[in-house]
Formats: sequence, C-alpha cells, structure tokens
Amino acid sequence: MALPDVSQIEPVNVAHINELRDQVAGDGSLYNRLFTIFEEEGPELVSQLRELLPKGVHQDIHEVIHKVKGSSAAMGATRIHTLAAAGVEICRAESDLSELDGIADQLESEYALYLREAKRFLD
Repeated sequence: MALPDVSQIEPVNVAHINELRDQVAGDGSLYNRLFTIFEEEGPELVSQLRELLPKGVHQDIHEVIHKVKGSSAAMGATRIHTLAAAGVEICRAESDLSELDGIADQLESEYALYLREAKRFLD
C-alpha cells in the first residue's frame, strides 16, 4: 500500500468548518478555538514522526499518525486526513515502514496548505 496522491482532493472541507463555526465555545466559535490547537499541534506531530520513523517502532509511529488522523478529521483537513488514514493502515498491517517514506514531508506541506486556506474562516 503506497501513500495516496492527495493533489486532487480539496484541502479544506468547508461544510465541516462551517458546522464548527456555528458551535459556540467560550467567547467564540468552536472552530476558532480548535484552529489554534491544530495550528500548534501539527508541527509538533510532524516533528515526532520525523524522530520516530527512523527508529521503526510500528506502535509509536501508529500512535502519532492516529493523532494526526483524528485531529484532521475534526478540523475538516481532508488531505491531511487522507494521508494519515493511509499511514494508519500501513502501521496496522505492520507493513514495511518504507511505505511511509516521505509522509512527514507531505504532512508538513499539507498542514501549511490547510492553515493558509482555513484561516479565512476565522472570526
């Protein structure tokens, strides 16, 4: 199983973001609150992944990619979610981790794209 080509997928699920924007959390929308967390968490998770991949411990890599999968689903980050879902499947199957080659770079690029695109929805 190779990592999917996400170039034809929209980076932002606008309908999902609008649902989050309609939910109030504290002084603003749930989206605004979660966006800040997602913006901070993304680089940390990519950094952890970069450290873990050379070590080759499926469980540790799976845990980080699973966090990426969950948070990206919550934020409507469709490209990130697609990559992470494929990464989770590779880890679950205990496949050759070389199938994850380049995932950290791809995720880093996709986080940057998502954040650029999604900032327009902040209140």
